[in-house]
Amino acid sequence: MSPLTRRVLLACAVVFLPASSLCAQEGRGFGELRVSMFPGASGDQLQVVERLRPTLSTDISERVKLVATIEAALRQGRDNNVELEHALRASDFGPLLTAADCTFPQPENKFLRINGAADYLAVDRLYFDAYTDFADVRIGRQALNWGSAQFFNPTDPFPQVLLAEPWRPRQGVNALRVNMPFGERHDATAVVAANDAFTTLRAAGRVRFNWLETDWAFVAAYRGGQNHGLIGIDIRGTLELGYWVEAAYLIGDNPHEEISAGVDYSFPILERALLFAQYYRNGAGATNPANYTRSASFGAFTGPTCAGMTLLPFSANGTTQGQRDPFAPFTLGRDYLIAGASLTILVELASTVSLVQNLNDGTGLLVPSVTYSALSWLDLSVSAQIPFAWNHSGEFKPSRRQLQVSVDTPEGKLRTDLSGLVPDATVTLWSRASF
Repeated sequence: MSPLTRRVLLACAVVFLPASSLCAQEGRGFGELRVSMFPGASGDQLQVVERLRPTLSTDISERVKLVATIEAALRQGRDNNVELEHALRASDFGPLLTAADCTFPQPENKFLRINGAADYLAVDRLYFDAYTDFADVRIGRQALNWGSAQFFNPTDPFPQVLLAEPWRPRQGVNALRVNMPFGERHDATAVVAANDAFTTLRAAGRVRFNWLETDWAFVAAYRGGQNHGLIGIDIRGTLELGYWVEAAYLIGDNPHEEISAGVDYSFPILERALLFAQYYRNGAGATNPANYTRSASFGAFTGPTCAGMTLLPFSANGTTQGQRDPFAPFTLGRDYLIAGASLTILVELASTVSLVQNLNDGTGLLVPSVTYSALSWLDLSVSAQIPFAWNHSGEFKPSRRQLQVSVDTPEGKLRTDLSGLVPDATVTLWSRASF
């Protein structure tokens, strides 16, 4: 038995000691090997990820179930923290980093990029399901996702965009969710949630009903900590074409509207074909790239720790030190076209392609993928993220000038070139074995 297997089984035994039968009663999940290539990026252009994600469940009673998903993941190869350090030390910031005694995170195991079990082993889902005569209740760390639109869901109180990462599961949320059906096709849902540190509360409610063969949902949410909130409506129906309109008004420091409206249509081609098109409006976005509030996303990173000073005034993914504001818009511009197609060629072979086009600056992102079910339990996939620009550079394909960072200091203006952190494209191959 490998050390990793022993650790996973030990975690299962420790976490679920009160319900020790869980690990033996029912299990499912997958193991995954993923290889990503980053052509055009500086430094290491290859990353390998191994992931094991079992889901374990047991019936506590006739109406109560305990479910847990454990994830163990190891990574080797490209690390944005390392590439950021190289870029800064090779720039005007190099002498300042030395003078300020700045240090970058250095994992104890540099090959695996880990310091301990918490860096590769986590309980990603852990919740109780209880079924009563009037409501279904789920309490614990769970996945939450509201909205009918593709990828961008304005009415989702816990938004995530997984367009470019089809292998990635939704991040768990610590929450109590109560769903109360009424009538034949209507329901009301209430959620109270907390951040991972349990220091900030969030709450959301939704009433959903079917009228005129159309689903209608009305949503309100409060996002604690920053006193953000939203009110919204989500409509989905079919009139020859499937259609949806999802709109919300976000209340807070930067009040704005978000809208997703689109249509889809399926064809009896081969096994099945589907086309969709959607307009997305981010009311907080800019129409001129010069007014973008941040430059391209460099990926998650942790900046240097310096002796009594803040060296880097810029941010990645929306905030300093790589910790993204969980409620910040995912896009920089205002107007977008999202389109896509999927074709099931054979029962075992399917392909999809998705497009996000910034209608303000002319840049976009193309995400094609192909999946082949080699065996009933084994899937092989390849996908890519390909940025492009019709006219000039912008959000999805920034120019090298847009990836320059400069800071005014008493010693003068210091500059660094972070273009090496943004690859020309990303290609990922992965295999997933289900059990």
